[in-house]
Amino acid sequence: MIKAANPVVLITGVTGGIGLATAKIFVSKGWIVVGTVRSRTRGASLGGMQIDLQLADMLKPRDLERVVLNTWRTYGRIDALVCNAGYGLIGPIDTLDYAKMNEQLTVNTLAPAELIRNVVPLMRRQGSGAIIGISSIAGRTGIPGFSMYSASKFALEGLLESLVMELDACHVRVKLVEPSGVNTPFWSEVDRGSSKSLEFGKAHRGLSAETVAKTIFRAATDTSRRLRYPLGQTRWINVAHRILPERLILRLLQRLVTGS
Repeated sequence: MIKAANPVVLITGVTGGIGLATAKIFVSKGWIVVGTVRSRTRGASLGGMQIDLQLADMLKPRDLERVVLNTWRTYGRIDALVCNAGYGLIGPIDTLDYAKMNEQLTVNTLAPAELIRNVVPLMRRQGSGAIIGISSIAGRTGIPGFSMYSASKFALEGLLESLVMELDACHVRVKLVEPSGVNTPFWSEVDRGSSKSLEFGKAHRGLSAETVAKTIFRAATDTSRRLRYPLGQTRWINVAHRILPERLILRLLQRLVTGS
């Protein structure tokens, strides 16, 4: 196995939005980019880009193990893992079923955990690496109509916060990028069970995918022990949670989203 001269990043979900913008930035900086896609059809449009495309379904642990091992065997290194693939299950809790809730948690939380579980031994072996999770404003505060999406992102936050301490001794850095609404196709793909929640999400998608991607690259190359990188309205939510009473924050969020 020959070790690649350039750093290597594995990014999940590169067919569009944040994932594609992130892949482009890493390529422009001279990194080797391995990107996952769910199907050959979705990956076809990326054929002309400098991305090593790998088929991987976030619901299949064997796919996740395979893509990590393929990357290591091909390039001899994995310098960064960006857990980007995810989606939003939005709607009142009583409109969701167990299968949908399970899938939401699997894609947004358990799949990143499985990828991390597979990549950590390799990063330990090379003595360095960065793991970046893409969280959300919904990972810092509950939002009406976003209960299961928030649950998945809260869990991701807890997972990576624990790993900061767990992996510090082996020089693996752990980062959380926390954007508020981003102007991507995400909002055309979410569950439409809660119209007010969907309208709220669309109305507050002020960040561009490129802005988030730049922050992801900065996080991946930041050698400090900083964990969180809030963007947009997430910054203000973090401040509000430090200085305002909990009941007031919850009431303001309810009024903002539902108008009641």
